Amino acid sequence: MKVESMPVSHFNVLMNVAQLLKEPAGSSRKYDIRGIVGEQARSSIQGEVTLVRTGQGILVRGELDVKVRLVCSRCLDVFPGSISLHVEEEYLPTTDVFDGLPLALSEEFPSSTIDSNHMLDLGEVIRQYALLNLPMKPLCRPDCTGIKEMD
Repeated sequence: MKVESMPVSHFNVLMNVAQLLKEPAGSSRKYDIRGIVGEQARSSIQGEVTLVRTGQGILVRGELDVKVRLVCSRCLDVFPGSISLHVEEEYLPTTDVFDGLPLALSEEFPSSTIDSNHMLDLGEVIRQYALLNLPMKPLCRPDCTGIKEMD
């Protein structure tokens, strides 16, 4: 599956952060990403993420390796590739964790919010970081000669 055509649900990475939101700023948790991704994506993503409680929300930092299928820019063959990502994103809650009242938030980053059930979804952020880190001209091998002419 190519990263461009990858549906967001393929990387459905939901984490309940209600307890972390109740803790003071500076509190943190570490997770192995394979323990929180869906069954379908478990073999595609590896790495570790750290969630840190900030004054406003939760800062997610992580080093991830994502397996993708790329198209060679010379011969147009599809080949497996791996992308290393350094993720750093702050998620803001939409609902107060103590009283359940909605919080006023900027609409600037809708994918970086924690929903009303205090679930943080890393799926869209992983997809965006993977797209940003795709090679400009992927090659199946360094000495690829390109498309072969038919006689």
